[in-house]
Amino acid sequence: MTKNAFIKSVTNLLINHTRVLVLLRIPNSGNNRHYFFIENLNDLTDLINECNTSDSITVFKSVKEFKSGLITKDFIKGIVKSKNQDKFNPELLIVNSNYVEYKTNKNTEWDVAENSKELEEILRDNLGTKTTIISEPDFSDESNTFHLYVPNKLGLSKPGGSY
Repeated sequence: MTKNAFIKSVTNLLINHTRVLVLLRIPNSGNNRHYFFIENLNDLTDLINECNTSDSITVFKSVKEFKSGLITKDFIKGIVKSKNQDKFNPELLIVNSNYVEYKTNKNTEWDVAENSKELEEILRDNLGTKTTIISEPDFSDESNTFHLYVPNKLGLSKPGGSY
C-alpha cells in the first residue's frame, strides 16, 4: 500500500471511529513491537513522519473490545468474572497507551493474557491506569488491516507481503 493510500484509508476509518489500534514494528530493535491508539489524523501524520525507513505501521480496521476504562478493583472484578477461562483463544491484549504517550516515552505499555489468572495479575499490577482490553488481533489478516512500510526519501519501501 502506498503512503497516500494508507493515509486516505486510515482517515476514512477515523471518520467512523473515535480511535484506531496501531501496531508499530521496528526492525532490528530489541523492543520492536508497540501497540497504541491513534485518535486523529495529526497523530497519524506525525507517526509516519517520526518513523524510520522500513518501520511497519499496521492499523486495524476493527477490534473486539471487551472493556475500557480506569483500572480499579471493581474493574478487575467485573472483567475477570466475565472472562473466567483457563485459556483465552485468541489471547487478550491489554493496551494502556495512546500515540501521545508513545511519542513522549518512545515506548508503550501493553501486555497479553492467556487466561483469567494472568489477566487479573496484569490488571492488579496496573491499578490506576487507563486501559483497553481486546481480543488480540491478527496483524497478518489483510481483510482487517492496513499496512505501511515507511518509505525512504526516494519513496521506496518493502513490498506489502514481506514481514
